Amino acid sequence: MLILHHQITYTKITMKTIKLFLLSIMIACPALVAEARQPDTSQTYTPWTKGALETNRYRNLFVEMGYSKKQVDAKLKEVFNDVFYGPHKVYFEVGDSLGYITDIKNHDVRTEGMSYGMMIAVQFNRKDIFDRIWRWSKKYMQHQDGPREGYFAWSCKTDGTRNSEGSASDGELYFITSLIFASNRWGDDTGINYRKEAQRILTCAFSKDGQEGVMPLINKDNYLITFTPDKFGSRFTDPSYHIPAFYEVWSRWAYDGRTDFWRQAATAAREYLHKVVDDKTGLNPDMSNYDGTAMNFNRFGGNNFRYDSWRVPANIALDYQWSCTDREWQQKYGEKIQNFFYSQGLDKFVDQYHTDGTLPSQEEILPAGDYPKALRHSIGLLATTASASLMCSHSISKEFVDALWNARHEPSPDGYFDAYYDGLLRLFQFMQLSGNYRVILPEAAGREPKLDQYFSPVSRQAANPDNDGFIRRWLLLEPINKPNRGNTVFTDTYLRDAFGKEYFKNQMTMLPKDGSTVKVDNQKLTWHALDSKLFHVKLFRFASGFNKQVYGVLFWTVTIIDCAEDIPNVRLAAGSNSASMWWVNGKEALLLSGDRRMVKDDGMSPRITLHKGRNIVRGAVINGPGMSDFCVRFIDEQGMPVKNFTINNK
Repeated sequence: MLILHHQITYTKITMKTIKLFLLSIMIACPALVAEARQPDTSQTYTPWTKGALETNRYRNLFVEMGYSKKQVDAKLKEVFNDVFYGPHKVYFEVGDSLGYITDIKNHDVRTEGMSYGMMIAVQFNRKDIFDRIWRWSKKYMQHQDGPREGYFAWSCKTDGTRNSEGSASDGELYFITSLIFASNRWGDDTGINYRKEAQRILTCAFSKDGQEGVMPLINKDNYLITFTPDKFGSRFTDPSYHIPAFYEVWSRWAYDGRTDFWRQAATAAREYLHKVVDDKTGLNPDMSNYDGTAMNFNRFGGNNFRYDSWRVPANIALDYQWSCTDREWQQKYGEKIQNFFYSQGLDKFVDQYHTDGTLPSQEEILPAGDYPKALRHSIGLLATTASASLMCSHSISKEFVDALWNARHEPSPDGYFDAYYDGLLRLFQFMQLSGNYRVILPEAAGREPKLDQYFSPVSRQAANPDNDGFIRRWLLLEPINKPNRGNTVFTDTYLRDAFGKEYFKNQMTMLPKDGSTVKVDNQKLTWHALDSKLFHVKLFRFASGFNKQVYGVLFWTVTIIDCAEDIPNVRLAAGSNSASMWWVNGKEALLLSGDRRMVKDDGMSPRITLHKGRNIVRGAVINGPGMSDFCVRFIDEQGMPVKNFTINNK
């Protein structure tokens, strides 16, 4: 019995030792535990190869992965309500016209959360929420004069008292973009001139010259956003502030005269992200030098991946979904960062790391609010890593999406709960993965206006010029794909080469019929006979109305002028967005080169004669990014519009 007792005791001790040993491995090496989990490789999902700025289409990854549209809509509404109306809401209304979003755990109102709230509100078409937040921001946070004019105090108490006069650059970034979208969606005549407010921030930011230590929002030498626009924070940057998709929006619709600068800023942001991301893990630091290298003056974790850094996967996924300009690198990045977090355990990975994937020391851990220092598995980081699935084709991308769908936003075992940051990031990623975080186009209520707002089918009767002589009846060819990232290339030489190329047979002599087609490379394009309801022909709306490409395009147009007698010494007067060339009876009449906005009578031809009988007017309009349109009329020697002719399409 004694021997048996010793054997049993020895066995228990041995088993206990083994269990403790295995447990120590699990704690020290979570990657080993995760590796035991085998991903489901039965199905993969193919990332799209064109962005919404080109296609005006958005991917609903939840639906692709098996959730019904009804389920997704209900879930999105639920998550929205959690942030704005639920028991743990972070949005509060003040009086009849103000509202704010508060970081409850830090007991303040931040430009980060306020500008996030505005972006969410405009995406959900909630003008009431948007206007309340903007009024509070302008009243309490924005500097109305002095060296900081136009900038915002980054932190206030909930009564509006400022905790700090300085700015955090990401707040301005979101304020500007959300205001542009508000202008595009609701117009500027409903009590707030949204675009003017956005332009004011941009103009003020651009005018800063270091006076009293206040610097530009964007470093003008390298086109990269500052950490804070002051003497200290302008020396470095924050990777999570780099959102090239926003600069693409500014370049198109800020209308601040800095189109090329914002395009360069978008390119610079993408190049910077390539440098700052770790090659093996995909992780990035919270802060870095402008060249992407680690900062040497931050000893306690600024070079680590932590709260700010969570946003980078979502920002890159947003640029992929909207622009898709950096597709190859972004796809590799998406899979790299998901592979890292998957290796840590999909339901176990923590919220702070060194960029090489090792865990930070206790000294380096950044606390959150009043809670004790700890590493936690946070739903905000789960959400942003799930958004990377938009860029991924590997099988585990669905596991991240499913994990986000099934995750409960509730207190962690130590009582920690973040309704603000976790809640907002969770909402943003449900928007993004469901295709509801969109580029809001001008004059659009979240979707393209119908074609009949701008055009009507031609009647059998001949048309006349309008009261100002503008020609509104045209045969328009669906757009030819002609990629151009910018319009500065539209020199005379470039345009003569572009317009001189034969894209389809008899393009300079044919008189197309309504509904006839031509083939350009692999495109089958249709001619449409239409009467424009405006004096300027909205080619952008023509293209979008037929679900065609709207950017990086070349349009061909033809109309027939019938004259009862010769009309000598007239000039063809035209305006276009962007460049264009016009021919009358087969001869070049006018070339409008450069990056242009449509202005009537922007250019005039030499004197020509409209002959008795039939005259053929032919045009070509080219655009990269921008709202393509044109207007054409004839002007006599006194500068008056010529109107004594009729217009036909046959």
